[in-house]
Amino acid sequence: MKEVVTVISTIITRTHPCQQDLGDEDEAQEEVEGSSEYDWLVIDTALDAVIGLAVALGPAFAELWKIFEKPILKFAASESENIERSTGVGVVAECAANMADAVTPYTEKLLKLLLKRLSDTDPETKSNAAYATGQLIYNSTDSNTYLPHYPTILQKLESMLQVREARIKDNAAGCLSRMILAHPDQIPLGDVLPALVNLLPLKDDYEENPPVYQCILKLCKSPCRHTSRYWSSCLTGFR
Repeated sequence: MKEVVTVISTIITRTHPCQQDLGDEDEAQEEVEGSSEYDWLVIDTALDAVIGLAVALGPAFAELWKIFEKPILKFAASESENIERSTGVGVVAECAANMADAVTPYTEKLLKLLLKRLSDTDPETKSNAAYATGQLIYNSTDSNTYLPHYPTILQKLESMLQVREARIKDNAAGCLSRMILAHPDQIPLGDVLPALVNLLPLKDDYEENPPVYQCILKLCKSPCRHTSRYWSSCLTGFR
């Protein structure tokens, strides 16, 4: 494991020998345009390995996150490369999902980044940010940190529901559902439920189906009269 982590770390920080220009400068200059794509492919594949470690280790991955956090957040914070931002945010999402509640100590730092990326100009980054935000809220137990930002997140998600890209809408629906699952009492259900039901069925990112339908099922089973009274208008429109 130590060797694996070391190699991955050198790749995502661009310090591995395969990423160094060791040849003639003139030849390197001629090949730079074609090599940049391969340079990112190496990093992208290493980031897939990071996600694989998170899947394999689950909550125990939280210790390794301390090692990978800085370079991954650097990609996610990139202001020049859309692919770096979208990939970095996507890795954050997958790691948060697999760490489960072990992600809690990192809530504040991750949330600060994701709140910014929810308004990103790049559609892929914005979509990944919605997915990541939902995973962070659903898994973190640090509600004191994220609950004050619920209104801001809801406002950003509302704008996503108005776009044409199906994947953005689906990820916004998943984020909204995870927020409801975590704290239904913090959501204006009368406004949110009709919008959520109106998105169904999801059109692109089917991995977001489980939280959406879990959310609906939970609310249907809720004994709260304030919840049940919203369903007749919602489901009538859905039918």
